[in-house]
Amino acid sequence: MSEEERPNPDELLSRISAEEKKAEAESGRGKLKIFFGACAGVGKTYSMLSAGKSALGESVDVVVGLVETHGREETKKLLEGMPILPHREVQYRGTLIKEFDLDAALARKPQLILLDELAHSNAPGSRHPKRWQDVEELVAAGISVYTTINVQHLESLNDIVARITGVWVKETVPDAVFDKADEISLVDIPSEELLKRLKEGKVYIAPEAKKRAAQNFFKKSNLIALRELALRRTAERVDALMDVYKTAAGGAQGWSGADRILVCIGADQLSAKLVRVAKRMSSGLKAPWTAIYIENERHFRLSREGQEAVERTLRLAERMGGKTETIQGQRAPEEILNYAHAGGITKIIVGKVMRPRWRELLWGTLADQLIRRSGDIDVYVVAGEAGGRKGLTSPFWKTQTPWQAYLAAPAMAAFCTALLLPVQSFSDPADLVMAYLIGIVGVALRYGRGPSLLASLLSALCVNFFFEAPYYSFKMEQEKHIITFIALLLTGIIIGTQSARLRMQAISARKREKNTSSLFAMSRELTAARGKITLAQVAAQHIADILDSDVFLWLPDAKGQLQTVVAETEAEAGTIDPVREESVVNWAFTHRQNAGRGTDTLPSAKALYVPLLGSGGVTGVIGVMPHDEEMDAYSTDDVEMIEAFANVTASALERAASTELVEKTLIEAESEKLRNILLSSVSHDLRTPLAAITGAASTLLIEGGKITEEYKTELLRSIHEEGARLARMVTNLLDVSSLESGSVKLNKELYFIEELIGSALMRVESKLGNHKVLTNIEHGLPLLRMDGLLIEQVLINLLENAAEFTPAGTTITISAVTEKPDIHVIVADNGPGIPKGEEERIFDKFYTGARGGVKQGEEQKGGGLGLAICRGIIHAHGGKIWARNAVGGTGAVFTFTLPIRSQEGE
Repeated sequence: MSEEERPNPDELLSRISAEEKKAEAESGRGKLKIFFGACAGVGKTYSMLSAGKSALGESVDVVVGLVETHGREETKKLLEGMPILPHREVQYRGTLIKEFDLDAALARKPQLILLDELAHSNAPGSRHPKRWQDVEELVAAGISVYTTINVQHLESLNDIVARITGVWVKETVPDAVFDKADEISLVDIPSEELLKRLKEGKVYIAPEAKKRAAQNFFKKSNLIALRELALRRTAERVDALMDVYKTAAGGAQGWSGADRILVCIGADQLSAKLVRVAKRMSSGLKAPWTAIYIENERHFRLSREGQEAVERTLRLAERMGGKTETIQGQRAPEEILNYAHAGGITKIIVGKVMRPRWRELLWGTLADQLIRRSGDIDVYVVAGEAGGRKGLTSPFWKTQTPWQAYLAAPAMAAFCTALLLPVQSFSDPADLVMAYLIGIVGVALRYGRGPSLLASLLSALCVNFFFEAPYYSFKMEQEKHIITFIALLLTGIIIGTQSARLRMQAISARKREKNTSSLFAMSRELTAARGKITLAQVAAQHIADILDSDVFLWLPDAKGQLQTVVAETEAEAGTIDPVREESVVNWAFTHRQNAGRGTDTLPSAKALYVPLLGSGGVTGVIGVMPHDEEMDAYSTDDVEMIEAFANVTASALERAASTELVEKTLIEAESEKLRNILLSSVSHDLRTPLAAITGAASTLLIEGGKITEEYKTELLRSIHEEGARLARMVTNLLDVSSLESGSVKLNKELYFIEELIGSALMRVESKLGNHKVLTNIEHGLPLLRMDGLLIEQVLINLLENAAEFTPAGTTITISAVTEKPDIHVIVADNGPGIPKGEEERIFDKFYTGARGGVKQGEEQKGGGLGLAICRGIIHAHGGKIWARNAVGGTGAVFTFTLPIRSQEGE
């Protein structure tokens, strides 16, 4: 890069600072600054307090959260005059411990908090086990933090520091926390000056502590190596900032597109080292990395400590920024290479524990097989000490099979022997071996490795005792029989072992199938279910069944407060107090992270709490507590299964919420539409008769003495007709409202439909005077149980509708026929018919679409409620109503049905 192209350092820092401030303002997050040093005594706390005091002088709201002075006078003086947050006191093993009060800091919410020792482990019972998690929560809440850390506390360098100093540091901080810091301030002094400070008592005050430190950790060679690590790690940070600049300028991306790293882990102490090596290689190459674990039949022979070691290593890889994969398969080399080729892996890191040469020649090693078959993939072998798996793997002869299962071995041997004894005298022992092998396979498939090994041994002894001459002794006369005995024993062991392996594969496959089937079944039930409470119950029941756990589900109410809506527990349990663990639930909901049992947040909680994360945010929290109280945490597979269930549940809840919102929106839109129609229709239909009534009444009042009696009568008649029209409109509105609200009580009695037709025709006789009316009533129609007044009103409305929308002189026909299981009543006219596409709409409230029978300029009377009332009445009787145009001619045909029911018992 030429001088013209090289960015100015000050310009680069100012640009990055401006971008960070902009991002901070937009995100609402605080800023994290880490004072980084090679070891204790270099002046990290002093530098942090000096920076905090400067900020305080610039009117920044600064609070000291917790600072360890270690008796140093210079540090104590800097604390003078600075506001200090009260500490939280915790009783632990009879000792009063002062801890940082996270809740008080969040409530106080200063602009800046000074918090020493980022790698500190909090006292049991704290919200987070580590202080760096407290810092993350503070930053997420918009509070900036200044903190300190030594290089030996970085997770990826933990093993290197241990190799240099001989001291394993237990308190570590994930590299991701360090890498995400907004600013790293390296506090560095020469090794000679640090040793001088140690001698002067400025690092450790107690003489014994000074002497012990000088003899062990504070050796000059150690300090030089630690200083180199700190400088190198800081240089990597600067390099990362340059990548940010290049990315912002449109240059290279942060990750290299060429390299991808895969690290193979197992149930041994070497695996943690392998993960740290992968992290360091990833940082140097700027390449993504994945930790892979092959779960085969050996996994099921691991001790509980071994399985927990695998889980810890996987979580370590995740904390250090890697991706984790657990793959089921029997041949580890093949599974690893298949994954590597499919994922574009370029480098594989594998461990190799030193073992006797004869074991390597006989059994081989994973590293050798990967190297031989890796092709163009680079393989890095990291050596480890022998005995790394001690105590983690059960010996091959030890199984988790109950002792009762071992009874199957002698039972099988006895059964095969009794079956073969009749042919003892004329059969060769070699011919009888197959029967025992079949029995060994059966025992292995049913009960596993241990019983099958016992069955192999007993089978060989039975062949020798019962079928080898001399009979009923363990002596052998012929050498070939010795070979038969050994062959049977070895063959039985091999077949039993392979059969047991197939059994474990089948168990693993059934487990995966059960999980997949349960997830599918839950998804199907959630799709069919309606309502949030029902959805929550379905999800809780499935999770409880698959994990043998108690399940609780919280959903926010209208005010956003979480409420327990489902508790799927054992009847005798009563295992959890939701109120007591409310803080864990709220934390998981607010921070959108897992919390509680087996996590790094409030691990003392009884249950694991998983937020229900949907595309639109958090919809609730699910709590899962195992029935086995001795279980410390769920396995990675179980946690992934719970998260999968949670995601499906969240999607279903979001769907339900969206459906409710859509329905609510549609109802509001329909209500608004009806309101507008009502205002438009009613205002017109009320204004017209009111105008006529007002005009007629005004004429009578003003001109009453001057007009003729005949004119007065006409005006009074007009007032009466328009008043009746208003009364009918109000009645229709009330009828529609009653029908839609369901408040109408049907007064059902037995009626002949022809009686109601005749009554309706009499009531509308005056309006039908200009029309020809025909009736066509089928003979022998049965009695119907119905509300006669309401059905008569339907007939009246249909007849009035026909009269209004057809020209004078046209014919109106009313028919009644039986079409089981209903009676069809038909009102037809030969007028202009219904406009195409309006056959359904004419039954809507306030619909007043034009029909051909209304002359141009003539007012269409009615508020569009008559047919809506007809539909409501017919539906209340369990019938149907529809309209269509006449087939092959003109006119409209209205049909409604009334069900024919047995009158017995009604």
